Amino acid sequence: MKLPTGWELKRIEEIADVKGGKRLPKGYSLVKENTGFPYIRVTDMKNGTVDESGILYVPVNIAPKISRYIINKDDVFISVAGNGLGITGIIPESLDGANLTENADKLTNLKINQKFLFEVLRSPIIQNKVEAEKTQNAQPKLALTRIKGFEIPVPPLSEQKKIAKILSTWDKAITTTEQLLTNSTQQKKALMQQLLTGKKRLPGFSGEWEKLHFSDIADLNKKKFNPQNESEEKECIELEHISQGTSALLGSTTTHKAVSTKSVFTKGCILFGKLRPYLRKYWLADREGVCSTEIWVLSVNRNKSIPEYLHQLVQMDFFIDSTNVASGTHMPRADWNVVKDLIVFAPELEEQQKIATILSTADKEIEILQQKLDCLKQEKKALMQQLLTGKRRVNVDELEVA
Repeated sequence: MKLPTGWELKRIEEIADVKGGKRLPKGYSLVKENTGFPYIRVTDMKNGTVDESGILYVPVNIAPKISRYIINKDDVFISVAGNGLGITGIIPESLDGANLTENADKLTNLKINQKFLFEVLRSPIIQNKVEAEKTQNAQPKLALTRIKGFEIPVPPLSEQKKIAKILSTWDKAITTTEQLLTNSTQQKKALMQQLLTGKKRLPGFSGEWEKLHFSDIADLNKKKFNPQNESEEKECIELEHISQGTSALLGSTTTHKAVSTKSVFTKGCILFGKLRPYLRKYWLADREGVCSTEIWVLSVNRNKSIPEYLHQLVQMDFFIDSTNVASGTHMPRADWNVVKDLIVFAPELEEQQKIATILSTADKEIEILQQKLDCLKQEKKALMQQLLTGKRRVNVDELEVA
């Protein structure tokens, strides 16, 4: 890596001491009661810090046995085991001196700016190395010696501070957008609960809602397409995962040409995943095509409902939860024999359209925020690659990037 004048390439062990955490002695467990000895697990490590909402504590009589394995607010942590390998962050002051899990290491006695080091650790400079160093075991593990040997570019201290400040500004924008997205998603979820159950009626509507089985408003389309037997090429839709905090999943698609037997759908159908990796994912089709046979194709009974209303209905918690059925050792899958008998309520078609329009508007707001968040993350990632390698320099006397 070619570095600017004044920058140096240093191993982690040259700029920090790397030390591991500690598990509780065999036979003892963490407790929910606040004993005064908080214990930070990998599951608590989120968004570059520690989520204190689920913190557990070390029993008082055990605390002295692991008192050496603590982390301070001036340190930086990095997870070293499991699926969360490479998670980095800085602990809040309220957890200064907390015990650290054996599945994470701390970088302490820092000889460079703490926030600069944090940014480097979570940048592709280190994260790519973490990925490459993963073992092939069921429980991925990153050895302490590996971390010590990782090399990072180190600019002068004044430049470290300015780079960290610039990237921190982006972090604040990302955090703000994430919170707006969470709020909008929760508001939409509450609105669904009110409008799709009739608890809140729209002005101008007062008619009774009809009590129906789900199969009264939706039919399961079983038409199949086999590319081996037909010459026509078909666009194959798969459902991507887009997480919206605690809400259900929004529909999104990727496309490719079908090469095996698929289910056929037309515009206005609802695609709903019945088995992993599609379970609980949904999409209102705006075109015709084919999809995995592990995805339900739901056709709307136009006498009882409309596609837009059905699309919102399958996002309800009661519907999503009813599709998560496991049998014996089999993985969870949606069972039509269960779902078809679910009780739903449907107003007249005009009121359904009004409800669907309101909820669709909320979906658009969520989509815009998601797109904004994705752009901010991509832009920050690109900026990190430039600033943390010296390809783009900063003016240490000004906030702006030079």
